[in-house]
Amino acid sequence: MPLRYELLATAPGGARAGLLHTRRGVVETPTFMPVATHAGFRHHAVEEVVHCGAKILLSNTYHLLLRPGPEVFERLGGIHRFMGWQGGVLTDSGGFQIFSLPEDRVISEAGATFKNPHDNHRHQLTPEVSIATQQAIGSDIMMVLDVCIDSTSPFEATREAMERTHRWALRSLAAHQQRDTGQALFGIVQGGSFPELRDESAAFLTRQPFDGFAIGGLAVGEAREVLYAMCGHTAQQLPAGQPRYLMGVGTPIDLIECVARGVDMFDCILPTKMSQQGYAYTFEGQLKLSKTEYRFADVPLDASCDCSTCQRYSRAYVQHQVSGGHALGARLLGVHNLRHYQVLMKRLRDAIIAGRFEEEAQALRERVGPKSKVPVAVGNARQGDVEVVKLKTGERAIRHRGHGEVMHPVGPWEEANRLYAALVKPGARVLDLGLGAGANAVAALEKGAATVVSLESDLSAFELALREGFPYLERWQVAAQALLKEGSWEGRWSLRRGDAREQLEAHEEFDVIFHDPYSPANNGELWTVDWFRALRAHAADDAVLATYSAATSTRVAMLLGGWFVGAGASTGTRGETTVAATRLELLDKPLGERWLERWQRSSARAPHAVAFDEHVERGVRSHAQFNSGRSP
Repeated sequence: MPLRYELLATAPGGARAGLLHTRRGVVETPTFMPVATHAGFRHHAVEEVVHCGAKILLSNTYHLLLRPGPEVFERLGGIHRFMGWQGGVLTDSGGFQIFSLPEDRVISEAGATFKNPHDNHRHQLTPEVSIATQQAIGSDIMMVLDVCIDSTSPFEATREAMERTHRWALRSLAAHQQRDTGQALFGIVQGGSFPELRDESAAFLTRQPFDGFAIGGLAVGEAREVLYAMCGHTAQQLPAGQPRYLMGVGTPIDLIECVARGVDMFDCILPTKMSQQGYAYTFEGQLKLSKTEYRFADVPLDASCDCSTCQRYSRAYVQHQVSGGHALGARLLGVHNLRHYQVLMKRLRDAIIAGRFEEEAQALRERVGPKSKVPVAVGNARQGDVEVVKLKTGERAIRHRGHGEVMHPVGPWEEANRLYAALVKPGARVLDLGLGAGANAVAALEKGAATVVSLESDLSAFELALREGFPYLERWQVAAQALLKEGSWEGRWSLRRGDAREQLEAHEEFDVIFHDPYSPANNGELWTVDWFRALRAHAADDAVLATYSAATSTRVAMLLGGWFVGAGASTGTRGETTVAATRLELLDKPLGERWLERWQRSSARAPHAVAFDEHVERGVRSHAQFNSGRSP
């Protein structure tokens, strides 16, 4: 067996730690593979990459096919001997490079025909040629040849590319099976930003005898919210007992978020590419060493780093090399960045095994993520009291122009799926309070909700998101227009306008409640004990409620309103949210004695806008959540 994956631990949210057994040794996962495109690294000798801790690297079939050519590898004994690397090697198939070429290339069912930029000769890269080249190179893991297109391509073009990828995958597999070289072969799941195509692709490929699976076609033009959503959605469709590889990703924050979604393997050129531009990745954020502020900085790039750059040189010295345009500056930064990525992977892996992944991931998000910025309004995109803003992640969201609250500050689609739609099971009846820009409702429908009832008093945000072409609404244009015009769509999605407290009908029950109004400071009526009690009366026997707030006052109001209460998922901007349920066993992380002790010390022991008294204290202390065997 050329490759075996051993799963050691899984975090509650899906992050995995394992061992990848290859013919070149064992690789601990999650792992990051430095990129040696041409069987070599930018500015770095192999020894420097070995010292950074990497156990497996990526090289590229397209480039090695053109130069030095497969015959060189066959003559000299393969890539490991050729470049002096003793670890594992994964070779990309060349599909992405074909996608990246200028227009002088033709893709047909046979393969891709293109001009060699070195000598202008014509070449044809077919699935069979790709496999034969990778066999000559002698990599440990080969990739099937796939059709990679812009992830923002329309549905039909994406489907066509996906289906050709499937046919090429079968041809790649057949070519691989004709010659036993001891190499592993991964299939590549495509489907762009369309969940249904991702499902179809994963279902087709996982029926074939591949040794592992890659998630392709991301980080090629889509917003970060789409990258994370599609990564998480696809990873869930892949076998738990085989490795999962996200191709071409990414920044440190991307790695954190995609490890959280169950990915095991990554590659990206950024550690060395960004070093050439004068950037260092640290556990205090990204540094641009060309800035004059570092001229007198007699400290290492990162005090916690054990790389040779940080052990020997100061920021001032690196700044001198970078600002002068000297090659040594890029080399010193590259050594550090490569080591930083390996340490990041180790920290995530250790946290998964120790059962503290969420805490570690949130701490890392705060340290290595993009620095917090006040969202900037996008042109004159506004309607009524709301406007479109650009978040620090690059995604767009809606902000209230009066009190300044941003709907889904981590990104509408990301937060809707991570916090709300994750609770939806096919056939669920969902109460969407309030509609806002529509992300929560659409995410629920895509999860298979039987019905969604949206409550909203002001439709400006929804109308603005629709007009400005928010990505998650593109496939729901007809439904959205019907909702606005007729108040319902096909009996599955209905809209009730006005005060939410007046919109619930007698004997109406819901399986999932999305509690997403503005904060208590700006919409206090929907955070009271009476309101949560009213919601409890409309909850089915096994209902759950999710909200973005983790405030003590919110949780007290829920407890006094008759709910069992627990901690919810991190959203990236919030380390913790809240999930409530009608039964204690429905909660993954119920509040317990530790929360009760913190509540006793808190200055916010009562529900919002309520004075603390003996009734509040007695209500919390006597709650069945903290007194087993009783019902609230």
